Amino acid sequence: MPQIDVPEQQILESLDQLSPSARKEAIRRLLPGSQFLDRAIESFGPRLEAIARQRGLNWSTLSDEAREQLIDELLHE
Repeated sequence: MPQIDVPEQQILESLDQLSPSARKEAIRRLLPGSQFLDRAIESFGPRLEAIARQRGLNWSTLSDEAREQLIDELLHE
């Protein structure tokens, strides 16, 4: 397979331009424990849905970015 030299900074900047689903895939490839993270999110799904409801949000209709933002807010409370 041919190798392309791309500066690391360019790769990092490109990550910001990825769709939420592509970001998740990038994380899965970079984090060895990402399957554990996926299982943890699945197990906390009902609780996340309840918290979203308490905030007037519908978890199932939130975009991936909105879900990430909500989780980030919860982690920093």
